[in-house]
Amino acid sequence: MLDPNAAIYGRERELDLVSDFIGAAHARRTAPSAALVLEGPVGIGKTTIWSEATSRAALAGVTVRSCRCSASDSAWAFSGLGDLFDAMPETVLAELPNVQRDALGAALLLEATTAIAPGDRVVAVAVLGVLRVLARSAPLLLAIDDIQWLDSTSRTVLTYALRRLEVGLAVVASRRTGDDSESEHRADDGESFLGLPGARLTVGPVSVGALQEIVRSKLSMRLSRPTLTRLHRATGGNPMVSLEMSRALRHRSTDTILIDDPLPVPSDVRLLVADRLNRLSDAARDLLVVCAALAHPSIDALATAVAAPARVTETLTEVIELGLIEIDGRRVRFAHPLMASVAYADLSDAARARLHGRLAEVTSDPEERARHLALATSGRDAVVADALELAAEHARRRGSRDAAAEYAELSIGRTPFECADDHRRRRVVAAGYLFHLGYPDRARAMVVESQVDARPGPERVRGLLLLATIDFWTSGSAAAVRWCEQAMQEAGSDPESAARCHATLADFAPYSAVALLGHARTAVELLDAVADPPPDVLASALKNVAYHDLRLGNALSLPLLERAAAAEARSDPVPITERVGMCSGMLLRFAGQLSAARVCLTQMLQSARDEGDESALPNIFGHLALLECWAGDYRLALQHVGDGLDSTARTGISSPSVTAAHSLAEAHLGHVDQAREIAQAALRYDESQGEAADVACDLRSIGFTELSVGAHEPAAEHFLRAMSIAADLGVSEPAILRIHADAVEALVALGRLAEAEHLTEQLDTVSGADAAWSNAMAQRCRGLLLAADGELSAAADAFAGSLRAQATVGMPFEDARTRLLFGRVLRRLGRRTEARDMLEPAAAAFDDLNTPLYGQQARAELDRLGGRGPNPLTLTATEMRVAELVGTGRTNQEAAATLFISVRTVESHLGRIYRKLGLRSRTELAAKLSTDAGTQP
Repeated sequence: MLDPNAAIYGRERELDLVSDFIGAAHARRTAPSAALVLEGPVGIGKTTIWSEATSRAALAGVTVRSCRCSASDSAWAFSGLGDLFDAMPETVLAELPNVQRDALGAALLLEATTAIAPGDRVVAVAVLGVLRVLARSAPLLLAIDDIQWLDSTSRTVLTYALRRLEVGLAVVASRRTGDDSESEHRADDGESFLGLPGARLTVGPVSVGALQEIVRSKLSMRLSRPTLTRLHRATGGNPMVSLEMSRALRHRSTDTILIDDPLPVPSDVRLLVADRLNRLSDAARDLLVVCAALAHPSIDALATAVAAPARVTETLTEVIELGLIEIDGRRVRFAHPLMASVAYADLSDAARARLHGRLAEVTSDPEERARHLALATSGRDAVVADALELAAEHARRRGSRDAAAEYAELSIGRTPFECADDHRRRRVVAAGYLFHLGYPDRARAMVVESQVDARPGPERVRGLLLLATIDFWTSGSAAAVRWCEQAMQEAGSDPESAARCHATLADFAPYSAVALLGHARTAVELLDAVADPPPDVLASALKNVAYHDLRLGNALSLPLLERAAAAEARSDPVPITERVGMCSGMLLRFAGQLSAARVCLTQMLQSARDEGDESALPNIFGHLALLECWAGDYRLALQHVGDGLDSTARTGISSPSVTAAHSLAEAHLGHVDQAREIAQAALRYDESQGEAADVACDLRSIGFTELSVGAHEPAAEHFLRAMSIAADLGVSEPAILRIHADAVEALVALGRLAEAEHLTEQLDTVSGADAAWSNAMAQRCRGLLLAADGELSAAADAFAGSLRAQATVGMPFEDARTRLLFGRVLRRLGRRTEARDMLEPAAAAFDDLNTPLYGQQARAELDRLGGRGPNPLTLTATEMRVAELVGTGRTNQEAAATLFISVRTVESHLGRIYRKLGLRSRTELAAKLSTDAGTQP
């Protein structure tokens, strides 16, 4: 029902619907967000109902965040978001990660912008974070008046956030309709509702009776019924138009309004508003046009910008009393957006230019100054073009590529024809913005145009390399290489330009690893000769040196990666998948530093979430899953696989690492059919796409699956084909694919000893990425070959050496496999006790790892030993040795080193020791050993 204390007349139905919508806010927290859009022509009363909705929501305990948009606001990046988040409690912002808090502060001009721009989505993710915090403690309402004027940057980030917010909230917005010139083109549901489902409420005319109350309460006028009827018919029941016409009637007469007084019925309500504004003092009109032209009008800004600053307080009082503007703290707002539009539009072109020229002199914000300069002048002007270029850079550092692209394109149009170098540079910069915004065709055309009249030389290199980047993503690497090679020719002796060419080739070219390493190293050498090298190019080149060096079988250079990370920290953020941290995580995994790799990849995962880079998630989860496959935690690997598949479903971006880890994990867990199906489907797809590196990974998965069930012939063929592809790609580091040892096992089982010997020699000669793994696997392979030749004692020595080498590798599955192979040889030598001591821990490890196919093999070997096994409550020799070491104070790491086993195996032994002896701690184990020693004769 209508609140009797509210001065709103004739809107009972609308207010009841609004109240119902607000009343559902509490229930909506567990339901999807929804919007209510109040629609109608200018002056119909949408803002009045919208304001009442915000008041009622606040009284109902709903947190309200509101903004009122105007035509001038649509030109300013993040202006609507600035209103919505104005005076945000510091406690809310404090819950955001630093990267989000900094980006939001820069976007809303809460703090100075930095030289480094935030990532493309950081501001949007920060907005999502703020909404989550606000909605957590109370129902939340976003109220947006005149949403058709909401700036595009705010619209984009709000749409992003609202579509991802888990807690439901309400949006109440007003939107102007009709055919007047200010009715925006954004009329479809998606735009109006910021991507939310919702309802439209058409605000119609008021009744004659309601109109009488409105005129009486607002103007203290009493009109006769015939006059009211005429007024209602003339205005169509539009409250604002009726009020303006009533003001005009009162202005004509100081006495009673007569029945036969002619009504002022202009065709456009603007004329009525303009007539009202024209009756103001000169100072008041000047204040209003300044307020309409400013990006962020405030009392302080008006005091410096109006023509009569000494009278600003007096003038403010005048316009406030007339109901033209409102004061909110230090901020100044028009009572109705139409007032601002009419005040500004009523100026002549010359007066408008003088106004903006004056404002350009008093504003310090680069973006606002550039706009005022552009509006104050016409034609090509070097000063204006420079200001617009500076504004583009400022907008970029605030996180608004949209605004940056607009300023950059404006700067091109204002650049004098004789400034050809500036014109070319600005076209390349603007094209870069357009490409990142998803307009490759426009970007490409702009770069091509910039090169038409330019003489070949270093000045064209950046444009040519941008063409290489665009064509790489749209047409493939061959087109990109052609542009790079042309850029290389034109770079000449300029070291920075040449370095950019070499670094780009190291990224894009389909060359061998040797050639790519050469380009990356050359780029670094050239940049080292530059006084202030571009940090993004240096980071990319250093990263590629480390990557390609490792591919060729050399040791991983951590100092190179650290230097690359330091350079990257000084540059604008690149996509997560291209960052040094992502590359480091992958390379550290290849180098066998699994814990360090896990740290890097987890940091990249957090960065992707903090910055909203969802496209990176499938790749990150894929690498984490592969890492856990190597670490022996297949359940965690499958969890990462599931997260990667979920990310793919959301983004449409897939990662071959996810599929590779999926099939490997299923194969280790004994799910052979599922592993085959996953890997073979991936193989068919990757072969059809010509993705050679991915094909090699698919073959590795299929080969391991076949090896696990004893299908040695297909296993060997898949392994050998994968290694052939890797060789063709220039990958000579065995630790990347890690299939040499599997291939040797399959080949030895087939009696193809010469091939197995060749692969073993490759492992023997490696001293690169993960020398410990290569050494351990080489000795294991040597043990298999020796055993096949009947040299069992030498084979046993080789397996023992392999176990010692594996103590630092941290791959428990491989440790258990080596014990299984070692146990077989010991059994054949007749060293039954030693064989049992080797096979029992292997079987236990396979059980702990949940790898049943290999557990069955270990138990089958134990069965071949014959005789009775030990009492299940009796410790094995290995368990007794572990118990003695741990019980006398050794750490798990020390016990593992002493016994040449992994820490994970020591932990498994300890678990079984505790269960067998009924103990719960190391302290109880030490006491048990002490007691047993004391009772021995």
